[in-house]
Amino acid sequence: MHAPIDGLRIAYTDQGHGLPPLLFVHGFPLSRGAWQRQIEAFGSTHRVVAPDPRGLGESEASEGPTSMARFADDLERLLRQLGTGPVVLVGHSMGGYVALAFQDRHPGLLRGLVLVGTRAGADAPEAAAKRRATAERVRREGTSSVVDDMAPKMLTAGGQDQLGQVRAMMQSASPAGVAGALLGMAERPDATPRLGRIGVPTLVITGAEDTVIPPSESEVLARSIPGADLEVIPRAGHLVAFEQAEAFNDRLAAWLRRLPAD
Repeated sequence: MHAPIDGLRIAYTDQGHGLPPLLFVHGFPLSRGAWQRQIEAFGSTHRVVAPDPRGLGESEASEGPTSMARFADDLERLLRQLGTGPVVLVGHSMGGYVALAFQDRHPGLLRGLVLVGTRAGADAPEAAAKRRATAERVRREGTSSVVDDMAPKMLTAGGQDQLGQVRAMMQSASPAGVAGALLGMAERPDATPRLGRIGVPTLVITGAEDTVIPPSESEVLARSIPGADLEVIPRAGHLVAFEQAEAFNDRLAAWLRRLPAD
């Protein structure tokens, strides 16, 4: 399915029924296929919406940087079009950056937050400079260098049999979308000072062997957000919900059962 958002065709999956609705936002530079095992698991008990943010997966790209605020506003427009009401937003990696921006900009549409393999801090200057340089290379040469560099890092050594699937999800992104997201991440503000003001139930999940955003970052998130729960999943890398889907789904389902009723 596709929705018109800001003049672009934004691809999304909308499946199932039941409250609260779950909104799954994938990381960079993946596609909503990263959540397929969650869509299958939760589609029988919840309404599940999983978009491809602009420029990633099957969604059309815009020109120039795509800020986390713009990604968040795209989500708000999609939810308004679909009439979901407030959702539990599950954001992985860059999707977590977007989730924190959404929490600031559209708190009335949130029932809860699930922050997966992500962090609140802004890029250090050298990391931001590297993202900008990579964006320029992607514009000149395409996305293959990003895919080659990032795909193996998403999984543990024991999960490399899934590497082909991860590469396929990354290869669907457009060069303009990848470059725009890189520039947006390089420019994103530090969300750390706002964590203490988050007022919805929050779950933080990390893979114990995540080398892209280490578990220590998730520990900081969980300590900084009032009442947040932390789950560390063994034998999982950065793409924890894909690599260890059953364990991830069990932890998420248990947390959802504890959410207060409307």
